Amino acid sequence: MKSKSKELKKSVTTKNASLERVLKKNEKIKENVTQAASELTSINEVLKQGKGVEVPVQVIKEVITLNKEVEYKVAKAADDLHQVNAELAQEMAERVVLESELADTKTDLADVRDDLSKSQAKEEETRKFSLQDALTGLPNRVLFEQSFDNGLIQAKRHGWGLAVLFIDIDNFKSINDTYGHDMGDKVLIMVADRLKSSVRKVDTISRWAGDEFVCLLMEVKQGSVVTRLAEKMVNRISEAFEFNGTVLSIRVSIGIAIYPADGETADVLFKKADTAMYKAKGTEKGVMLFR
Repeated sequence: MKSKSKELKKSVTTKNASLERVLKKNEKIKENVTQAASELTSINEVLKQGKGVEVPVQVIKEVITLNKEVEYKVAKAADDLHQVNAELAQEMAERVVLESELADTKTDLADVRDDLSKSQAKEEETRKFSLQDALTGLPNRVLFEQSFDNGLIQAKRHGWGLAVLFIDIDNFKSINDTYGHDMGDKVLIMVADRLKSSVRKVDTISRWAGDEFVCLLMEVKQGSVVTRLAEKMVNRISEAFEFNGTVLSIRVSIGIAIYPADGETADVLFKKADTAMYKAKGTEKGVMLFR
């Protein structure tokens, strides 16, 4: 489409040049006619002067010859002008066609741009959904792993601490079995929202799988600070939750691993956070720091 538009624009430019040549030719003919008219005026002046005065025969012959030449010039100019007008009409007609085609091409290009814009928006939307958990809207496992890898790079570069929290909903299966999957989905959404509201924008909460969530905390300075935050998460999630007249109190268990004290790779930190989470189950606070 771009190539066609360029070709049409080039054709219009060429046609403009051609039209300009024809117009210049038209101007030249006008000059010739003006000159011929001037010569005729001169001849008439000579003939007028001859009235009542004896004019030499040779002069009269020369004036008559000159008059014929001028008349020929005028006749030729008229023919040339007719030809130029015909060329001008043809040039204008072709230009109109070209400009019409160019306008159509511009419309087509606008449609293509619009389609491309919609396609890019759709691509961006698809990419977003591919990195997002469909139920909770949280970053999914793929995006979390990307964030974790980037977080480790930043932590190593700047000498920061970094914490991984593994979060599991206690007895989630019994919720599904007792109240149905709609209630189970509402519980997952509630937990996701409360976890997200507990952390900063630089931190990441993700739904890992089923009823498991993970959290990445950036720029961690002390393990005790992370432990207190995890306890607040447990308390916040345990607050009464109501759906369709049913009131539930949900409890979660959280295991914590901290970089670099508990490991320097994602795999090691995940495993230790997972181990700490299972140890946290059944404890009073529901939180365990790996040690």
